[in-house]
Amino acid sequence: MDLLVPFLIFCGLASISEGTPQLLFANRKDIRLVNVTDRNPNVSVVIGNLDDAAAVDFMYSLGYIFWTDIDLEVIQRAVINRIQETKVGIITTGLVSPDGLACDWVGNKLYWTDAEKNRIEVSNLDGTYRKVLYWQNLDQPRAIALDPYEGYMYWTDWGEVPKIERAGMDGTLSTRTIIVDDNIYWPNGLTIDYDQKKIYWADAKLSYIHKCDYDGSHREVVIGKDLAHPFALTLYEDNLYWTDWETKAIHICNKFTGQEYRTILKDIHSPMDIHVFEAARQIDVSNPCDTDNGGCSHLCLLSPIPPNYKCACPIGVRLLDEKTCADGAEEMLLLARRTDIRMISLDTPDFTDVVLLLNDIKHAIAIDYDPVEGYVYWTDDQVRSIRRAFLNGTGQEVVIDTEVNHPDGMAVDWVGRNLYWTDTGTDRIEVARLNGTSRKILISERLDEPRALCLDPERGYMWWTDWGKEPKIEKAYLDGTNRQVVIDKDLDWPNGIVVDYVENKIYWCDAKRDRIEVANMDGSGRRLLVKEHLPHLFGFSLLGDYLYWTEWQRRSVERVNKRTGGDRKLIIDQLPDLMGIKAVNVKKVEGTNGCADNNGWCSHLCLYTPEGPQCACPMGLELINKGKKCIVPEAFLLYTREGDIKRVSLATSHRVVPIPLKGIEKAMSIDFDIGDNRIYWTDGKLLSISRAFLNGSSIEHIVEFGITGPEGMAVDWVSRNIYWADSKTGRIEVARLDGSSRKVLVWKDLSHPKALALDPPNGYMYWTDWSQSPKLERAWLDGTHRTVILDDIGRVYGLTIDYMQKRLYWADLDNQWIESSDMLGQNRTHIVEDDIDQPMALTQYQDFLYWIDWEKKTIEKANKTTGSNRTLVQENVDKVMDLLVFHHSRQSGSNGCVGDNGRCSHLCLALPDAPNKTEQFNCACPTHYTLNNDGKTCSPPESFLLYSQKTDISRLVVKDNDSEAAPDVVLPIRGLRNLKAIDYDPVDGYIYWISGKSSKVIKKCKTDGSDVQTVVNNPGVRPFDLAIDPYSRILFYSCEQNNVINFTRLDVKQEGIVVQGEDFKPRYLALNSQTGHLFWTSNDVIRRTLFDGTEGVNIFSSGLSEPGPITVDPVTSMIFWADLADKVIECGDLNGGNRKQLLNGKTNNTIQTIVGIAVFGNYLYWVDGDKKLIGRISKKSGKNLTFVKGRVPNLSGIHAAVYLDNKDVKKHPCSFDNGNCTHLCFTKIGNKAQCSCPNNLVLVSDERSCAEKTVCQSDHFTCKSGTKECIPMQWYCDGSADCDDRSDEEDCPICGVEKYMCNDRKCIPDSQVCDGKFQCSDKDDEDRCCVKDSQIKCADGSQCYEKNNRCDGNYDCADKSDEDGCQDIVGESRAQSLSAHVIVAIVVGVFIIFVVIAVVIACRRKTPDQEFDDQVMIALTKPLESSSESPNNTLNKRSKKPERKPLITATLSLGSESMAGYDRNRVTGASSSSSAVTQYPVETLNPPPSPVTDRSVFADNIFDYTTNSPSTIRSYKKHRRRHVPPPPTTPCSTDVCEDSEPYFPRKYFKNTMLEYDSDPYPPPPTPRSHYFSDDVTSCPDSPTTERSYFNPYPPPPSPVANSDC
Repeated sequence: MDLLVPFLIFCGLASISEGTPQLLFANRKDIRLVNVTDRNPNVSVVIGNLDDAAAVDFMYSLGYIFWTDIDLEVIQRAVINRIQETKVGIITTGLVSPDGLACDWVGNKLYWTDAEKNRIEVSNLDGTYRKVLYWQNLDQPRAIALDPYEGYMYWTDWGEVPKIERAGMDGTLSTRTIIVDDNIYWPNGLTIDYDQKKIYWADAKLSYIHKCDYDGSHREVVIGKDLAHPFALTLYEDNLYWTDWETKAIHICNKFTGQEYRTILKDIHSPMDIHVFEAARQIDVSNPCDTDNGGCSHLCLLSPIPPNYKCACPIGVRLLDEKTCADGAEEMLLLARRTDIRMISLDTPDFTDVVLLLNDIKHAIAIDYDPVEGYVYWTDDQVRSIRRAFLNGTGQEVVIDTEVNHPDGMAVDWVGRNLYWTDTGTDRIEVARLNGTSRKILISERLDEPRALCLDPERGYMWWTDWGKEPKIEKAYLDGTNRQVVIDKDLDWPNGIVVDYVENKIYWCDAKRDRIEVANMDGSGRRLLVKEHLPHLFGFSLLGDYLYWTEWQRRSVERVNKRTGGDRKLIIDQLPDLMGIKAVNVKKVEGTNGCADNNGWCSHLCLYTPEGPQCACPMGLELINKGKKCIVPEAFLLYTREGDIKRVSLATSHRVVPIPLKGIEKAMSIDFDIGDNRIYWTDGKLLSISRAFLNGSSIEHIVEFGITGPEGMAVDWVSRNIYWADSKTGRIEVARLDGSSRKVLVWKDLSHPKALALDPPNGYMYWTDWSQSPKLERAWLDGTHRTVILDDIGRVYGLTIDYMQKRLYWADLDNQWIESSDMLGQNRTHIVEDDIDQPMALTQYQDFLYWIDWEKKTIEKANKTTGSNRTLVQENVDKVMDLLVFHHSRQSGSNGCVGDNGRCSHLCLALPDAPNKTEQFNCACPTHYTLNNDGKTCSPPESFLLYSQKTDISRLVVKDNDSEAAPDVVLPIRGLRNLKAIDYDPVDGYIYWISGKSSKVIKKCKTDGSDVQTVVNNPGVRPFDLAIDPYSRILFYSCEQNNVINFTRLDVKQEGIVVQGEDFKPRYLALNSQTGHLFWTSNDVIRRTLFDGTEGVNIFSSGLSEPGPITVDPVTSMIFWADLADKVIECGDLNGGNRKQLLNGKTNNTIQTIVGIAVFGNYLYWVDGDKKLIGRISKKSGKNLTFVKGRVPNLSGIHAAVYLDNKDVKKHPCSFDNGNCTHLCFTKIGNKAQCSCPNNLVLVSDERSCAEKTVCQSDHFTCKSGTKECIPMQWYCDGSADCDDRSDEEDCPICGVEKYMCNDRKCIPDSQVCDGKFQCSDKDDEDRCCVKDSQIKCADGSQCYEKNNRCDGNYDCADKSDEDGCQDIVGESRAQSLSAHVIVAIVVGVFIIFVVIAVVIACRRKTPDQEFDDQVMIALTKPLESSSESPNNTLNKRSKKPERKPLITATLSLGSESMAGYDRNRVTGASSSSSAVTQYPVETLNPPPSPVTDRSVFADNIFDYTTNSPSTIRSYKKHRRRHVPPPPTTPCSTDVCEDSEPYFPRKYFKNTMLEYDSDPYPPPPTPRSHYFSDDVTSCPDSPTTERSYFNPYPPPPSPVANSDC
């Protein structure tokens, strides 16, 4: 700064002495200063590295340079010296298109225009005290110039009605006047001649510079119609300077005459605004605001009205008197947008939105305000949190950020100091203190999609909306009790709700019905308030007499009178991504209740109700001390019911609190892990085992597969394992607490295991079996040493252990008593015998037993020794399945697995003290895994059987010498549907299967269920069976729809058809990878081909009725098959011999419908779908028939996964890089790789690659392979190989000398050719013979001609052989004729071009003002119910309502001057039932001449316009549209996404004929639904909790309506 001022003064004096000024101009990427001379101008960059500098001005006395950046949407300032430059952001928020900028050097103020927001604003030079001066009747204000001497400002407006206006610099409306409005089109540049009191402006469309007096009179032409594209101008002394976009230069002329026109600087990158940088342009005068800021508290603005200044207030603040501003806004709107929070003051009429200075807002939805402390609260759906901050942006903090999914609604209880919110992800309503502590779930049952929430703290009520399957409005006390439905009829998408404490009303908005309604607080007196022009309501609020709402489609905020629905007013429009809204008086605090005084004396939460204050505790605490204080309970009961899990206090109050768990269908057994405070339960309907924390968070399904009847379940809290009994499969299993390392422990001689109890410190487990003779058994924790300890009991469902006294307790259903014994089943005693009807669950704690009586629907307790002190704990509890006491005493002790899991890789199972045991535990492996020699680690099975059912794939391990299989394991593969066939790749370890309705998809995954991928999913393909060659990495599959066999490579993208024919119907497949043979069934044969489909032969064709599944045993070189009609299993060798029947199912009724067979070891296995079994026989003899598994429903296939040594794989010639083959590789001869191709390709000469096959004509021969595919038939068997593979000379008949070979290869004497008799079968010996001696045959033999026509200049033969060798007379004559024709054509063409050019020039001269006029065909999509009231340019909501009409087309004529201007307030205001989609016009009459702020604008010459630099000039474009409605709410309309989106999110339009832009972040939905797929005509899924807002199609904004989807 110290160096700058002397430097500028020196430069200024130097320029004055030379009579040339310095020019300051913006060049987009920098700002430059040019010292104009008669010779070469001296140009220097004063501010560099800019994004998109447009307007520029300066404060000469202070050394400041200000500029606007269109791209960054900011106004910046810099102080320049010779050492460094300093950039400071002056206005950084609330700008969109700051096109004009001007400095008030007298009053020290900054003025600017915003062409997108249509405002003129002012602030101090540092950006403080920002104020909107003019906002009405502005339409694209551009350049602005100040006259501080007179107190006026001037600006250009190139909107619908181009003009130049003048107004006072203080914003006084009475001073505003239009001074120029005729013969004006694109008024760009504007400057003031203070000496002559003139204004000068440039019009880029009409190409002139004019001037006039301050009042618009005495208008004169300076330069008329000779300019290219002037943008900005300035003046100094007698000269006028301006920038021009097309010439990319700065020009000068005399300001009086326009003469002396010349260019002073050219080759400028992108010249924008320009000013004379001289002190003479900013002569200081007396400032009426100098003394004490004019007495103003905030802004002192120059004025044309005496005393020539006026006090003003910042945005939204009222002026209390003529000098003093209020202390901030009093009534305001708080708006939640996607990435920011804004406030709009209701105290002033300009309704300017101001962005709060907050950080890290990703997706704000709900918003509320606490008038006591001044915090604004908001929910963020993306970061899943609730946050708060003060209005000035300070104090920002996270209030809640755990267990928050989709917090759609929120309300502040400013009296009780609590925060309420709804979560449509967890389906809960929760409460916490305003700082986030003492969190409690109030309601978690019977909530579907809770949305908006409102409170009445004085009365103690809350209301909320639910837009689920049964939309409704409910209310309850503030503590969640006394819940009742208020409205549940004629309701669809209730998005917002508010309560009127004064008039005892509730108001709500329905986004599907497009209406606002009102009712009494109890739902009575319901009436419609507003129904017109409400396309999609979302946020809703009430303040005073007005209702306020946000509207998604119009991107607007509006209000109406709450009583009449009238006095409707638009607050703000075209503000995208609007979500929640809160209207609030920040200075006013009203209301009180019993919780206001010292929190109602509650230790944690005080929740006021109509019955008075109610103290409440966070989850995990219980109330004591007369219901005021919360403590951590020592112990409590947990019990399961069909749909929930609840906890009961063991204190005298016995309060019941539900655990907030979502998705429980039928909770059965329950246990807990004291180590991490989790509970575990089984679900008999979902067939799963799940866990969650006690507060209901972090729900996990740890076991979901292969469990059909989960009954008893218990946690080993020492070894960190979980055990469970499956009564339907007859198994007891164990896994880690996360469900991994699952192992079957007991499965033999087990009928219906029910209750289960563990004694981890001593290494035992106990269970009851509801077999024909119920019993109680014991075993070690590894399943061994199994013993029946009681066999004279009834059916026992409740079983528990007293670890301190070492006794067993059980509830006997049949004998109706509770009994006890020691741990060996001895010393039995009856504890409770009387008045007990149906004892179910049972648990023990301290001196008491607790049990459930199903018949009496009670929970009772009694002394565990005597049965005395019997007490009723709970009554009216029905369908309770299990209960336990949660207390650390129930889980104490230790064993050898504590700490490091016994160093076991998978399972550590504790054992009892036993002789000859060095360790008190065993390491164990998951089922089918093998414990390695180290006794610690496990290895997966190498060979096994896989069998498929409709929705499962299971693994089975059977040993040849053991007829009984190990227990099967259902593999954890998700999403299996309608399985048809399976296979296994032993190289990569992937399972492949065919699934889906009509079997259209082939997928694969690992055996652990990971890495699921789709392999084949082609339209028109219906796979039937599949087979994998592990060596060449090829998958073959038959297609029953096209009757072909396809292949696809597993390593690269190559596919094709190998078998195809009219007589073939390939179905079941099998491979012999060693010989490269493919076996398949077709109709009543079994056929063998090579992998490429060649060398096909029927190996079995007789005696087959309906061949079914087949398999090949490469060990014995045998093929096995099942005949579905004859119900037999047969085999034979691979060449069709040694056929043998192994099993006849008709004789002993052992076979019904075989759906799969496989060879595994020495046995052949099959699965029978109708008999629901897996059987096996000896593969050689057919003997040793055994049924491996029975009662297996929905069987669909079986496959033997045989171990394949990696060394053997590498030895195969096709294993490395597919044998260098591009498509198919197999071994045929000498164990060498042989390449081949699918049917549509041929093998080229390199014998590795495949090329496209050419279809040869009937008179040509098709080579078998090679690049030369077709040759003339005459070349076939002519003794010379013409095909690359020499196939044209293979299998040729040999005819002797003087012999003729017919096409059928028959040899006849030459003398019989053309003898008038047919000797060849196809009569070709007499074909094309000359019938006259005077005729000669053409060279190709196709025809004959007269001898005298030889060399006559005319072609008689098709091959022109009759003129071969003749003098080229014809050619010369034809060439001369052709040359003449060409010359004539060229002359005529040139003449036509000149005529067209002349016509175009003449037309343009006659219509100089018409840039572009077009008619565009627009596809309209209208709802079924169309309203005649809706305007033609209304937008179609993204409604998911099913009432749709088919697409129709309409022709709209756009761009005419006579076309009426659109109504900004009504253009998108159609209701969803009367809206239609239109597009913006491609071009209109009056496009803008300058700054376009869309960075994606491209250079395009469709309007005969070239940008300054197509590669870098992205923000400005010459044209703009007229008569165009404002853009819609989202890239697609808010209710139905169209194929293409015609609207643009930024300030100026692009060429709509070529490209559309869309907002990168469409407004998020709140009702969650899957996004539309690319097929926009398909119906979306029902609402879910999925949130992904970056899909190219924006999500639907509300729940999906009923549809046929």
